[in-house]
Amino acid sequence: MRNSAYRGEAAPSPVISLALQQALQSWDGFLDRLPIGIYACDRDGIVVGRQRYCGSYKTYRADGAPLPPSEASMAQVLRTGLPVRDREVVIERPDGSRATILANVAPLFDSAGEIVGGVNCFQDITELKRSQEALREREQWYRGLLEALPAAVYTTDAGGRITFYNQAAVKLAGRLPALGSQWCVTWRLHWPDGTPLPHEECPMAVALKEQRPVRGVEAVAERPDGTRVPFIPYPTPLYDGTGAMVGAVNMLVDISERKHAEQRQKALLDELNHRVKNTLATVQSLAAQTIRGAGVPHDVREAFEARLLALSRAHDHLTREQWGSADLKSLADEIFAPYSDGAGDRVRLEGGSVKLAPRAALMLAMVLHELATNAAKYGALSTVKGALAVSWTVVESGGHRLCIDWRESGGPPVQEPKSRGFGTRLVERGISGELKGSAEIAFAPGGVHCRLEIPLPVNGS
Repeated sequence: MRNSAYRGEAAPSPVISLALQQALQSWDGFLDRLPIGIYACDRDGIVVGRQRYCGSYKTYRADGAPLPPSEASMAQVLRTGLPVRDREVVIERPDGSRATILANVAPLFDSAGEIVGGVNCFQDITELKRSQEALREREQWYRGLLEALPAAVYTTDAGGRITFYNQAAVKLAGRLPALGSQWCVTWRLHWPDGTPLPHEECPMAVALKEQRPVRGVEAVAERPDGTRVPFIPYPTPLYDGTGAMVGAVNMLVDISERKHAEQRQKALLDELNHRVKNTLATVQSLAAQTIRGAGVPHDVREAFEARLLALSRAHDHLTREQWGSADLKSLADEIFAPYSDGAGDRVRLEGGSVKLAPRAALMLAMVLHELATNAAKYGALSTVKGALAVSWTVVESGGHRLCIDWRESGGPPVQEPKSRGFGTRLVERGISGELKGSAEIAFAPGGVHCRLEIPLPVNGS
């Protein structure tokens, strides 16, 4: 073995340490110092020297099929004179235990170039194979999980090229996406208003380019057959252990049923609002005929019709919000628009957006209408120099409470009425009875001051 060399290699350098020369001269010392298994065979395949796994009890291929000695790596090398690199082999020991090794076999030649044997260096990769198999099983489990999800899911690499998609993604897209294609599994994309959404500007592209999750976006997927599916995407970048982005995962949630339900609900609300308006118009007509025949004064008829109109406008606000809520500021702007001078000097409104539940919106619309009507007839809005200031805030006092402050100034001197009229009773009883709040009206000489306070449920109901 000291005189053998690999074909094509130069002779060992004469400048070599004494320790290495001694190790090479000693077969035992040479093998004992290597961290791998090694053995050598002569030209006929007879094992010489020592080896860590000196001839396995049984040998198998990587797929588990028996490996006859005549087809072993050493036999192949001795037969062809060509090396074998990184061949996986399973060996079985006499006790039945098995190990997977990675064999590297090289031929040995003499100075004349004739093959004289071979050497096999092998490494036990049993634990590595187990780890790889466990990783593969875990990957298969995750893939099975993603396949079982009813939502469309796909993954990409860091460049946005698709690496995986489940069957739900195929169903949503209406086609079989191509692995390696970029950004999206869908054929075409649109914004909810129907305008085209280029794939390179889709939420997944934004998530990868800006390295951040994208939320709160809706889009519409167009299939090759022309049908469209509204969906919400959830693209999320993925990172390795060093923090480097390696790709992204996207889940597309089909919201077709929700959209259909919203359309049905809107149609029902529109129909309801239409019928309510028709009912109010019928009530108005019946009342007008009744009042006219009974000789009721004209101003009473006008007041009644104005109240119906205020109620109708509140219904319109609620219908636009699908009867979920109405905005106090929008209601106030519409109620006081007829009395405003455009400069904000005559009527000053101060307060932010406050969402009112339907019952509170209807009652407050009626209350503010009554107060404004009284101010226009008898109070500050009945004169050119009069002014009205209405402000509102939300305070936390035993829960959220809406406080409305009404102040008139510059009008004729105020005297407290001897009896409560309809408007005053509506304000006081409506706020306390219907809305479980409080109403305080002070008839100060300089102008009426009213303070209203109602509870605001946290859920807006």
